Amino acid sequence: MAISHFLQSGTNGEGLFAHEGMLFQYEPELDAFLQFLIWRFSIWVDKPTPGNGLMNLRYRDERAIEARGKVRTGLEGPGLTVSQKLWYCVATVGGQYLWARLQSFSAFRRWGDSDQRSLARRGWFLLQRVEGLYRAASFVNVLVFLYSGRYRSLIERLLRARLVYGSPNMNRAVSFEYMNRQLVWNEFSEMLLLLLPLLNSSSMKSFLRPFSKDKSSSSAGDENLCPICQANPSIPFLALPCQHRYCYYCLRTRCSAAPSFRCSRCNEPVVAMQRHGVPVDNLAQKQ
Repeated sequence: MAISHFLQSGTNGEGLFAHEGMLFQYEPELDAFLQFLIWRFSIWVDKPTPGNGLMNLRYRDERAIEARGKVRTGLEGPGLTVSQKLWYCVATVGGQYLWARLQSFSAFRRWGDSDQRSLARRGWFLLQRVEGLYRAASFVNVLVFLYSGRYRSLIERLLRARLVYGSPNMNRAVSFEYMNRQLVWNEFSEMLLLLLPLLNSSSMKSFLRPFSKDKSSSSAGDENLCPICQANPSIPFLALPCQHRYCYYCLRTRCSAAPSFRCSRCNEPVVAMQRHGVPVDNLAQKQ
């Protein structure tokens, strides 16, 4: 919460971070709103959710089937009743939202700290106990679901809402167009990541220099500029033996990075570097 308050207090360039902090603060509300939209336009109008629709599944009121007796194909049967739909919304949308808010509130109030009052600590232990029991019950339900194939969640088991096939026939033709596009872009990005460092290396530039039509870098008007940063050298140094002038940091960095560094003007190997205006005796040999 303190981080969110800090992000929200930003101005000008920090406005984006404040907006992100506001979204993070209201994340449970946004999740609940999206879950409500999915429920409203799928289960409430007797339509499958997008994922269930892809698998040709729909919800069926299992209580009506058990009252009738044995079914013939497993496809027949009425959908969910109004009460089942409402309780499904309350459990999935309202229940998850309230639980998320309760956990964030207890964490912000530090109910689990040892210096809190006994009532707050009891509430914290109660939340942990309820969460543990729910996880254990969900795990047992998964085992039962793998054995019987009914009720994949506790909510479906309590409401007796079972997923069954919506129609006996299903189009299993799958389009691989998007997957092919993803594979092409992945290969293309990997190729760029491999080639870009080679194109930016000094050896590649030196190889392509004779084929370049731009001779401005070797003109007489640019002799006083550093051929690397194209600025007046603050600490001028000479590359030996060609004696072209560079910035100290530009020349030292290139010589340290590439032992076989060649002059950017004449393409001659640089074997040493000397400060401009200093006799040859004080030559700094290239490492």
